[in-house]
Amino acid sequence: MYMRFSSLSRLAVLALGVGMGFSSHAFADGISATATFTDTPDASLAGVTDYSITLNNTGTTTIGTFWFGWVPGNGFLSATPTDIGTPAGWTEMTTNSGAAIQFVTSTPLAAGSSLSGFTFASTETPAELLSAFTGKEPGTGDPQSTAFVYEGAPLVGVGDQFVVTAATPEPSALVLFATGIVGLAGAARRKLLNT
Repeated sequence: MYMRFSSLSRLAVLALGVGMGFSSHAFADGISATATFTDTPDASLAGVTDYSITLNNTGTTTIGTFWFGWVPGNGFLSATPTDIGTPAGWTEMTTNSGAAIQFVTSTPLAAGSSLSGFTFASTETPAELLSAFTGKEPGTGDPQSTAFVYEGAPLVGVGDQFVVTAATPEPSALVLFATGIVGLAGAARRKLLNT
């Protein structure tokens, strides 16, 4: 039996999908990703930060293109990245006049896998990378660290847009940091009491 949906019915289905938080392309085609970056001040160049990104394939299909600082039609980075590095089997190039980095492979990242080794240096601080892109549409208001992935080649098929966020320190690192602060406070207190 052939059923025909009215425009109102289609609108209701779309509204339900949006209300439930589904991304139509990720839900329908299985492409979905997250990523985090770590940052380290460059020891040899003042005002430069070295970044390292870990890409997580959270979908049910492969990822062959990872485009950082980009949405279709616009690059977000305010400073051209330098010293770009890639994991084995991946290649890189800047796009959008240096406002984005495109990483591509012929051996896509499998569903459920993670991959580190996407690196670059920039004069942008971590706070600037996480700040809103203030250029022209598309993408105005999205963080500069917004990224896009495709199953295979760039611009082929459906992709997924997400934000690369700053990595959260490991709990053991936080404990070590807190222990150091307590030790410094104790030493300062002893010094005050001995003077």
